[in-house]
Amino acid sequence: MIVSHQLLSLLAMVGTGILAAAAIDMIRTAGGGTRAGTAIELMAWPLLGLFAFSVLFAVRSGEWRLYDLLAQLAGVLLYESALHRPFRFAGRLITVLVIRPVLLLIGVIWRIAAFIVGIPVRLILFLVRLLLRPFQKPIRAIRRKAGNLSRKVRRKFPGRPLKKRSA
Repeated sequence: MIVSHQLLSLLAMVGTGILAAAAIDMIRTAGGGTRAGTAIELMAWPLLGLFAFSVLFAVRSGEWRLYDLLAQLAGVLLYESALHRPFRFAGRLITVLVIRPVLLLIGVIWRIAAFIVGIPVRLILFLVRLLLRPFQKPIRAIRRKAGNLSRKVRRKFPGRPLKKRSA
């Protein structure tokens, strides 16, 4: 194996270490120490290992050497020492410039759609209320009589109060 090929594989493993550290940092930041964050992190580690092996397979047909592990550890340490803040800044920048405007646009579209769908719904409810208006007084009278009947039954059987049904 020539030296330039070894250097390329070494840099690839350093890169996988940096990306693995960045991914775990992102998961820990988003998870916030919750059970879900821990579960996601536990699922991420094997995926990161498969990613590192796929890079190793592409670079060197999957041949693993001891300096690959050392290169990945060097990548993790490089991320923690020098690249941690730029990656976090880039994440905040992407959040402010891309994610929030997209979410704002989706929210505006959702409100417009709800307003457009709400117009016929409000019109239908208005028509239903208009059609039910002549029946409001008889319905109130029936409710009032049912309430009076209920009170009479309660007075008649004071030893056995009617139990309210629980929902």
